[in-house]
Amino acid sequence: MEQTNTTRLLPVYPLFVKDPNFSLWTQSDILCGGNVSTWFGEKKKMYGFLRVGGACYCFLGDSRDFSAAGVLPAEQLDVRVRAYTTEYTFRCGAATLSVRFVSPLIPSDPELMSQPVCYLTYEVTGAESAEVSLFLNRNVCYNVPSAPDPHVKGAVLRRAGYEAAMFGLARQMVLSNTDDRVQADWGYWYLSGEEAYLADEKDVAGYLATGSRSFALSGDEMYLASLNTALAGRIMIAYDDVVSIDYFGTLLRGYYLENHTVVDALDAVYRDGNQIDVRLADSDARLHAAAAAIGAGGEDYYRILTASLRQSVAAHKLVRDPDGSLLFLSKECGSNGCIGTVDVSYPSMPLYLLTNPELVRGMIRPILKFARMPVWHYDFAPHDVGTYPACRGQAYGFKHTGERHYANYLSRHGLHTLLPVYLFPADFDAYDLRYQMPVEECADLLIMFYAVYLADGNVGFFRDARDLTDKWVDYLVRYGLHPADQLCTDDFAGHLANNLNLAIKATVGIACYAELLAALGDSGADRYRGIARDYAGEIIRFGEPMRHLPLTWDTDDTTDSLKYNLAFDKLLGLGLFPQWLLEREVAACIERTNEYGAPLDTRRAYTKSDWLLWVASLTDDPARATQIFLPVARTLTGTNDRVPFSDWYDTKDAHHIEFVARSVQGGCFILLMREGTWKRNGSSSQEA
Repeated sequence: MEQTNTTRLLPVYPLFVKDPNFSLWTQSDILCGGNVSTWFGEKKKMYGFLRVGGACYCFLGDSRDFSAAGVLPAEQLDVRVRAYTTEYTFRCGAATLSVRFVSPLIPSDPELMSQPVCYLTYEVTGAESAEVSLFLNRNVCYNVPSAPDPHVKGAVLRRAGYEAAMFGLARQMVLSNTDDRVQADWGYWYLSGEEAYLADEKDVAGYLATGSRSFALSGDEMYLASLNTALAGRIMIAYDDVVSIDYFGTLLRGYYLENHTVVDALDAVYRDGNQIDVRLADSDARLHAAAAAIGAGGEDYYRILTASLRQSVAAHKLVRDPDGSLLFLSKECGSNGCIGTVDVSYPSMPLYLLTNPELVRGMIRPILKFARMPVWHYDFAPHDVGTYPACRGQAYGFKHTGERHYANYLSRHGLHTLLPVYLFPADFDAYDLRYQMPVEECADLLIMFYAVYLADGNVGFFRDARDLTDKWVDYLVRYGLHPADQLCTDDFAGHLANNLNLAIKATVGIACYAELLAALGDSGADRYRGIARDYAGEIIRFGEPMRHLPLTWDTDDTTDSLKYNLAFDKLLGLGLFPQWLLEREVAACIERTNEYGAPLDTRRAYTKSDWLLWVASLTDDPARATQIFLPVARTLTGTNDRVPFSDWYDTKDAHHIEFVARSVQGGCFILLMREGTWKRNGSSSQEA
């Protein structure tokens, strides 16, 4: 059953999304009721019009902006959201206009996923002739509050069968913004059509009022213009970021653009667009069927997945390191902007284990590289490798001591570029240990290593990292069962000593390390298996007399938390914790559920959507799983906040709390892993 109505389906609808700097959404349920925005809400001027029957109708962007030119709002009849597309139908006088906003983001195809082109397909019925046009304003080229000189330069390219207009800032400031809620002040945008033009705002208004194509560029408010007279067609939008990532001093192009140009990408989509559409439709149909197979809540689960997939993939940039290995670098959108954050990669992992395990390795590789640098002289794993798009050394928890040798680093006025921390020597004591997540990150990585090994059987990746993993597992053995006062991934809830959920994760991490040793034929496997069993036994005995496991070792079952870290014990078949204990945690979660889900723990009413889906994966009863994830689906229509799918929100009113557009929503795919078919070349070779 399709998602079809004119009421809200999502808090914000993805239109053209590819990566953190190529990310255009609409916050309006009626597409012509407001302007397009970035993932963090900055408004961009992008408009779509249909000239038909002597009138001009606006279907995209705020129709009121050009009402003085006689533009009418198109009447929106419905909206549908699928895995890779957002689809609308409009009535425009006697004509009907159907449009599909397409973001080809199939994770199993790195070339297509990284190809820097999204597109719109349209069809006009009920008219013998019509003209469809798109206009893209220059403010898409820069971060509005920051660009010191927002003038742009542009050109029109004539290709076989289409034209493309392009522009970018006259002064290119490559990789200049390392921060959270910002976009790039560099790169070039392209818009295709049967005919393409550079125009200014007066020219646009004149075209809308009279149909005149007199685009003379008499002002500074430049637009890219795309004009199409075919009753059905495809309009492409592309973004060439020129340089994508600073990888510890090496500047990297995007994966596709490493061996192609953006014009190659436009030509390829123009040529092969129909085949791409077929692939996307087939992938979506299989995802829909997989969601339906989980039971009665399948349609609601499919809604969660369609809200998650494009968002998660587009919060990353795919590049290759100098030796040719994939790097899949996340931006910690809406939480601090870090790049390659371990405790963001870990929760996002289910989507990528199911579709392309090599992307999980691409998340791990940057952490390994930084962990081997002299400035990281700790025996636990780093949290991140910088702030997007610069891998320059961990940004989280940098010392704020005011000491002389930190002063330049801490002097920050607005947007900034990180110092090359990775070059600092070992005697530069960079990090405040109070703000590290040692148990969290060590366990996350060991679990990721074992999960990706099970996905495709390649143990060599782990073998090559033994210099680090041996230290990390021993850290967990020493400190994991009764963690000291420290942060974890839920650090917004504050420091917590004796965190029982964190102890569970440490135990699972040790067990994963043991199984990896076994895969290598290493006799040390039995020792670590024994430690993991002993730790699990202690946790089980502690909680057995209680109704459920409490929040910490030093509290009782009047406290509670989502024990989502049990999920990979079950999914990886480690057998550390019995099913009765898992079911008891599920029951506790259901008992505490509010309108929009169960709270993260008993300290606050807020929750994390990804962790709720992980708890749902613990039960063998589909009806109980549905009881947990249905409230998450309700947040998509229940929240009043017009932001991309937030993973951190209040369970009573669905108000989001800071986090938006984060890649962690890839974790919502975890219910598709419950049958174990993803292991060893199962669905890991399939498209999403």
